[in-house]
Amino acid sequence: MLANPGQVTAHIGNLLYEKLFEVDKDFAAKPMLVDTYKMSSDRLTYTFKLRSGVTFHDGNPLTTADVIASLQRWMRFGITGQQVATDVKSLKAADDRTLTLVLKKPRYPLIDELASPGTEIYEAKNLKGLQPTGFGQAGAVGTGPYKLQAWDIGQQVVLERYDAYTSRAEDDWGGQSGAKHAYLNTITYKVVADQDAVVNGLQTGQWQHAMPSDDQYVSLKGNPAVVVSNLVGANQNVIIPNFNKGSKFSDIRARQALNLLMDKQAMNAATGGGPDLTIEVGSLVSQDSKALYSTAGDDIYKQHDPAKARELFAQAGINAGDTVRILTSNSYPQFSQWAVLLQDQLSKIDIKTKIDTFDFPTMLGTITKDPGGWDITTLFFNAALTSPSQLPALTLGAFNGSASPEMARLVTEYNAVTTPEDARRVMNRMQALVWEQLPVITLSQSRLYAAYSPKLKGYDTFYRVFWNSWLQK
Repeated sequence: MLANPGQVTAHIGNLLYEKLFEVDKDFAAKPMLVDTYKMSSDRLTYTFKLRSGVTFHDGNPLTTADVIASLQRWMRFGITGQQVATDVKSLKAADDRTLTLVLKKPRYPLIDELASPGTEIYEAKNLKGLQPTGFGQAGAVGTGPYKLQAWDIGQQVVLERYDAYTSRAEDDWGGQSGAKHAYLNTITYKVVADQDAVVNGLQTGQWQHAMPSDDQYVSLKGNPAVVVSNLVGANQNVIIPNFNKGSKFSDIRARQALNLLMDKQAMNAATGGGPDLTIEVGSLVSQDSKALYSTAGDDIYKQHDPAKARELFAQAGINAGDTVRILTSNSYPQFSQWAVLLQDQLSKIDIKTKIDTFDFPTMLGTITKDPGGWDITTLFFNAALTSPSQLPALTLGAFNGSASPEMARLVTEYNAVTTPEDARRVMNRMQALVWEQLPVITLSQSRLYAAYSPKLKGYDTFYRVFWNSWLQK
C-alpha cells in the first residue's frame, strides 16, 4: 500500500487504534469499544459499558482507566476536546468496564464528538507524562486489528495482523465501524513523494493501492491495469483572510471584495482532476456527512464582480499600487497555484502581491509567529466531519483572529438542541454566518479517489481502511 506524508499518520492510526464510537459509511456514529450506553432523562449523564475481551496489542485488557486517560488527554490538547471539556463536570469509572460522563449542561453532538479524530483510546501507561506531540514507536499500542511491526521514518511503516483482535459482529456498518476482519497478514505503507513513481509502482505491481494527486486522475481512469474509485468524503478548499491587526483584511469590506474578485471556476480548474473530482459548492462539509451538509450562503459563494471588488477594496483602504501579502505552500501544488491565480486577479485591479512560499510546517509556523504579518493564505480542510466543534471554519479564531461572538452563540444553541431537525436549522444559520463574516472563503470541495490493483478485493472505498480486504491469488 502507498500513502503520502500528509495523510499517512491518520490513516495508519485507523488500523492501530479505536475509539468509543466510530463513524459508519454515512458518517453516523456507531459504538466501537462501547458495548452499550445510556443517557439520563435530563441528558446530563452518560453511562458507557465497554466491550469485554478487548485487549491492547501488548496483551493488556482495555479498562476504563485507559479510556479516562485518553479522553482527558483529548480534552486537554484537542481542539474539539477543549470545547467539550467546558461542558464536562466529571468523568469517572464505576468499575473496569463501566464509566460515567456527567455534563454541566446537555450537549447534543457529544456522541458524534466521541467519534471524532483525536478520541482514539490509548493504553493509560503510555500517556503518563506524554507531550502534546505524541509518542514514538514503543508507545504505538492500540486495540485495532493491526499492530505496528516496523517504522522506518520517511520510508515506510509496516503493520501486521493482531491475532488476538476481538471484532464486532456488524458486517453492514462500513466506514470505520462494525466488523473488522484482518485477512491480510501485513500492510506496508511506503512513502513516495514523486507522483510518476506512484503511478509506475501501481502499473508494475510494486504496490496494490495508492491515493495519487488529482492531476493523475484522468490518465489513471483510462488505465486498464488499475481500478479507480471515488472515495467518500471530500476536502474543503479554502482561501483564508487574516482578521488580525496588521492586515487590512480585518475589515469585512476587504473580505467581501476578495470573495467578489476571485474567479472560483478558474481557481478550481487549477486544483486538478477535472469535474469528476471538483464540486463547486460553498458548503463546509461533504454531502456524505448527511447530518451537517448545507447550501446556506450559496448566493454569496456564487458572486463574482471585480468592479464592485475594486470599490470595496478602496473602502477598506486597499488601493491601486498597494501590496497584499500571500502565504502559501509548495507541499501541496494546488496551494501555490491558487496563490498565483489570486496574484493575477488582483493585478487586474492594479493591486500588487507578495507571495511567500514555504513547506507546509514552515508556513503554519510563520502564521503563528507573526499574526499580523500576512493577509491571505491557502489551505484545505477535511470536510467529512460530524459536529460544529470539528469544523475549522467555526474554530479558526486562534489561527486568523476570526473568533466571533455571534458564531459562539450559535454553536451553544446547536449543542442545546434535541432533534436532528433543530440541529439542521442551526447548522444552516452557522454556515450562512460564515458566508457573511468570511473567516474562510470556500473555493470548492475536492472529492478523494484511490487507484488500486484489481487483485485488491473487499476494499470499500473508505480512505485507507484495509480491514476486510484481501489480495486475490
